[in-house]
Amino acid sequence: MGFNISGLAINKNYENNFEDLQKELGWNLERQSEINFETASSNWKDEGICDVYFSDQGTLIFINMDMCTDTYGVKSDNILTFTLSETSTAYIIVYTENNIEKRSIMEVNGDRMTNKGERLEVEDKSEDAPDIIWNQVEFLLGKPFLDIDPNEKAVRYIFTKKNIEEENNSTANIKDTIPTEISSNKDHYNKSDKKNKEDTITSYRLDKPIFKEDLSNKFTDRELFKYFDKIITFAQQKGLNVFLNPSVHTSDSRRFLNLFNIVTEISNRGNLKDEIIKRMPLERFKLLCRIDPKSLDQKTKTLMMNELVMINSREYKLGLIKSASNKKRWEFWK
Repeated sequence: MGFNISGLAINKNYENNFEDLQKELGWNLERQSEINFETASSNWKDEGICDVYFSDQGTLIFINMDMCTDTYGVKSDNILTFTLSETSTAYIIVYTENNIEKRSIMEVNGDRMTNKGERLEVEDKSEDAPDIIWNQVEFLLGKPFLDIDPNEKAVRYIFTKKNIEEENNSTANIKDTIPTEISSNKDHYNKSDKKNKEDTITSYRLDKPIFKEDLSNKFTDRELFKYFDKIITFAQQKGLNVFLNPSVHTSDSRRFLNLFNIVTEISNRGNLKDEIIKRMPLERFKLLCRIDPKSLDQKTKTLMMNELVMINSREYKLGLIKSASNKKRWEFWK
């Protein structure tokens, strides 16, 4: 399956002052236990987990891929934020020095979507995205990733609350770009805004039916996106096309029918447009769970899978992904 890891590499050992690093990053972590490096560097890190390894020279943090769509910086330190998914052939590289972004690369299936900033010295060795990640991690840690003994000590932490900056972050005003199919509902907005301060519903299983009435009456805005993100992550990990009709997915059809209903409920709440944009362009959002696979050729299916990888990505938040002809990719699906 290859490597499917994500996290931060920092050119400073924070073992004795890890709380200072948490404050700089805006994180609130609770120490759980000592683990080995093999466990810390395992594929597909679960949401809420933060595994940390300290080298003599640096700090290597493994977190969920969703968290690596943002840029992290610390004054006086150099940080590489990376996503390396050999299963999806997707790579994200964001490098900061003294809290200033210096380099940004996003590559999917050999297509370099983003290539900004000054070249790193390690790019003289190799310009391949995975090699850039491995070599830059080595540069920051002072030792190659593959030379770290699997039994070396690491530490597991858990996030005790969301990063405040993540919760409050919103994109620029997009009133002029909102499709008319996503209607406004001021009364619903006023109610859900109050409820968003605290989630109160019982946890739902995504492989069991979630009734539309529950989605409408019991789910806060935040909870809707919580379950939306979980299904998208599941699809990304399994390589399942979220744009196709839910019935296509056979044993997982219930999960994707839930996604369809969640997407419908999100669309009915006019106050959630900014939250959609933070995850993916609105045009693609409207197509989730709606495409008949019988009308698609293999090229279009591949294009859709490329889009799947990018949902919740940093570049989707910025709305930068366009084709060479300057048309949005979704337009080629018609």
